[in-house]
Amino acid sequence: MDGSINQQKVQNLVIRDACEKRGFHYKLSFTEYGIKDCYLNYNEMLIDFKKSKFDGIAFYSLAQLPEKKTLRTNLYNIIKTGKKKILFSLENILVENKKDIEKIEQLVKLKFFVKKSPKLIKV
Repeated sequence: MDGSINQQKVQNLVIRDACEKRGFHYKLSFTEYGIKDCYLNYNEMLIDFKKSKFDGIAFYSLAQLPEKKTLRTNLYNIIKTGKKKILFSLENILVENKKDIEKIEQLVKLKFFVKKSPKLIKV
């Protein structure tokens, strides 16, 4: 979402560490293709998540959430109905309920507005 990129190996280390600190069992990672607006693996992950193949998802960062709200809403709906969890490892944010989802959406909106705001303000 914000264009930040880190090596997959580094991301996995951050995710694994965040999971261990919370007592979560880290199994495997998904990697999305580096193609603009490509969500093939994201959508596949959501299908598996909805089928209860795992209890939660640990993202490296909030920046990995899709920009399209409908794609984020698909993830949020699973959280609301399935008692699942999302961990944003870099920011150390755990999402478990509707209130948490609302906070995440506020952060997403804030990042969007910061991205679109002027970089330099002349006084």
